[in-house]
Amino acid sequence: MIFTCACAVSTPDISIRSDGTRSDTLERPNTSQAHAAYLCLEEKIVSLALLPGSALTEKQIIEQVGLGRTPVREAIQRLSWEGLLEIVPRSGIRISDIRPEDYLRVLEPRLALEPIFAGKAARFADASHRERLAECAGAMETAARTADVPLFLKADKTFDAILETACANPFLGKMLSPLQTHSRRFWVRYSSDRDLGASAALHVQVMKDITRHDEAAAERSMTALMEALNSKARSLVR
Repeated sequence: MIFTCACAVSTPDISIRSDGTRSDTLERPNTSQAHAAYLCLEEKIVSLALLPGSALTEKQIIEQVGLGRTPVREAIQRLSWEGLLEIVPRSGIRISDIRPEDYLRVLEPRLALEPIFAGKAARFADASHRERLAECAGAMETAARTADVPLFLKADKTFDAILETACANPFLGKMLSPLQTHSRRFWVRYSSDRDLGASAALHVQVMKDITRHDEAAAERSMTALMEALNSKARSLVR
């Protein structure tokens, strides 16, 4: 089965209309084809549209992404570096397996770094960041209410992107970004609709603390979110 993707997109910008309905409009800034190919493939891998362990040829990926060989190859190299796929010599591309013990390994550095990330965002967020966080929180709540996992994933990615620009430390955001992507993939694989509401509520609390410029509260609420994810991961390896 071939999955097509709107590849010329950047980080999803979720908004909620005044009547409470969802807007699926995505940001469309000028972006390189390689980055567009990366985002498209990343979404397919995270959502499990490309199943863990599945094998593909470069030609198949080009057909799914709808872009040329060069940008797709660059995207494949980046995703390989991030551990989301493997390049098998003389064979093709293999989507990386999902192992519960790796979920714990991904969360270990997040437990240490994400509270710092949230605290700095609370300290430095400007009016634009706060406005986008409010929209993102609305999207999270809508996703929880309607059991809309794709909307939840888009809002989560948007949340991470907002924090990366708000925290005034681009190195911190770049360190966390691949770990956040892996976490979303693990979440899709191992979570249920019941987990969606709880996870959304924890995310929304972090957003509210950041918009209030409450650095200590943002660190505490982010710690609570990371600990909840870690508890879920530990339950999978017992």
